[in-house]
Formats: sequence, structure tokens, C-alpha cells
Amino acid sequence: MAISPFGRRAFLAAGLTLVAAGCAAPTPASAPSPAASPISVPHAFGVTTLPAPPARVVLVGFKEQDAFLALGTAPVGIREWFGGKPNAVWPWATSYLNGAQPTVLPRADIAYEQVAALRPDVIVGLTAGLTREQYDRLSGIAPTVAQPTEAGDYTITWQEITRTAGRILGKDAEAERLVADLEARIVQTRTAHPEFAGASMVLASATGGQHYLFGPGATGAQLLGQLGLTVPDEVARLADNADAYYILSPERFDLLDVDLAVWSEAATDEGPAALLVDPLYTRLPVHAEGRDVFLGLDRDNGALMFASVLSIPMVLDEIVPRLSRAIDGDPATAA
Repeated sequence: MAISPFGRRAFLAAGLTLVAAGCAAPTPASAPSPAASPISVPHAFGVTTLPAPPARVVLVGFKEQDAFLALGTAPVGIREWFGGKPNAVWPWATSYLNGAQPTVLPRADIAYEQVAALRPDVIVGLTAGLTREQYDRLSGIAPTVAQPTEAGDYTITWQEITRTAGRILGKDAEAERLVADLEARIVQTRTAHPEFAGASMVLASATGGQHYLFGPGATGAQLLGQLGLTVPDEVARLADNADAYYILSPERFDLLDVDLAVWSEAATDEGPAALLVDPLYTRLPVHAEGRDVFLGLDRDNGALMFASVLSIPMVLDEIVPRLSRAIDGDPATAA
């Protein structure tokens, strides 16, 4: 589902499967800009040509909705990723629906008949890891835009998702403005937090009896990297795969001994609760010094895992201060 962001299999296993304060979220794009027709969108399986900007957009990827909403288009169908939110739209983006009520498509498999019933002008699967067979079948319903490359299906950046949505909608300039404005906020936040510069970090999940470490290509890790934090080389090597994660055994808990450990669940959830009574973990300085942060499975975790043009402002405003308090190594200020 570096969808990743995280890999799809890890997302499903984890139940996921990952500015300075006061900055406002991006405002919706206003009137569409003139767009030359037809619109051509390259992707892993070729080039999809649209005769005009589409009115009815169906998403079979797991996390494209925020980009389309930010550009003023509410998809008629959105595939569920995690969280079970109404219309598969999270709190940071609900105001952009403007009364629309997209159909929620199931997470596990592509519901081809349901997709067809929505009469799409375009089907978008930037974060679905589509196979050629799936792409061909969807293309029989409507023009389909797949992920950028066959490799690294889940490591597409929020910038590329936003720009591709802009290309599909004929709003390249608006998409570029959204990207530039948010990149400036990220730089501002990074400058305001020099404690992050070069500090080692792992983004992790403890669920279903498994522990996952996510590579630098995972969506949440990408954003933390933009803030100056770094994934250790060994973790990056072990998680260098299409899903951008590594299943961690307790014998390798030494990989967690970094400057900052960010866990996608709450400390009271089953996986982390077991972790926090395991001496192999609790004796590590990263825990003893309060440098581990447990996000919880709802809003904060969702904002980091989506790491979208609409959710990143929430990460910068609400999660970054927690990370800053944790990384100082003083348990009294732990997040």
C-alpha cells in the first residue's frame, strides 16, 4: 500500500496494511485552467490519452483522493485503504468534498463491476501496483492511468501524485502551485528544527506478532526524510524491495537503536504493548531515553501514512512537535 508509502502487503498486515505551526492547509484550486486537448498521461504500461479533462474520476489506487480533492475534483469512487472513514476521505480533506459523496470501493480486490457502474471518464491507479492484466481489464471499462513504473509501485512521491492528478484534470499549473507552496512549508519546518538534521530514524509497525521497518521509499519515511531525518543504511538495504519494508526479528532489535523511532500504532495497542514489556526493546537507549513516538492508528498516523498534499500540513503542525520533544533524549519531554 513507499504506496508508499508502505508496501501493500504490509499495509494490509498492519491494519494500515505510515510549516511552522499555524500554517493553513492548501486551499482548493478554483476555476480550471484552460487545457489543451487531448491530454496525454504516461505511465508504466504506456500513454493514456484523454479527449478532455474528465468529470467522473474513479480511483483504484489507495491514496490519490487528496490530490484530486485539492484540485477541486471529488472522485465518484475511491478505493478504501484503511481507517474506514466516510467516503474514504479523512478529516483533513472532508471540507474539499463540497457535499459530494464518493462511492467507497473495497480494499482487498478491484471491484470491476462496481467501477464500471460508476461510468468513469478515467480510472486512476497510481498507488495500486496494477498488473498488466488488471490494467488491461480496467482499460476495457475506461481510459486508465497506472503507476509511473512497474518497479517501485508503492514509492511514488506526493509531488508526483499531485502533478499527475493535475495533468489528468488539465490543471498542471494549479498542481505545480500546490507542490511549490507545500515544499516551501516543509523547508520552513526543516529550518525551524535543526535537531532533525542528519539524525537517524526508523519508521516502524508492530502488529499481528510481526515487526516491520520501512525503507526510505515508504511514503511516511519520504516525508520524514524531507525534514532532515535519515533511515540508517542497513535498514535502507534490508527494505530495498518493491514493498519498501523489512520484517524485523527480535534478534535484530539493534536496528531500532536510532535517534528517533516512530511507531505507527499507539503504545497501548496490542503489538506495541507486547514490545514495551520485551527487554530486548526496553533496554535500548531509544526507549529508555523516551526517543520513541507511538502515533496511534487513527488521525495522526493516517496523516503521516498518506503524506499527501492535504495531510502533510497536519503532520507539520501536530506530529513534528512530538518528534522534536522526543528526539532530545529527555524522558520528561517525551511525546
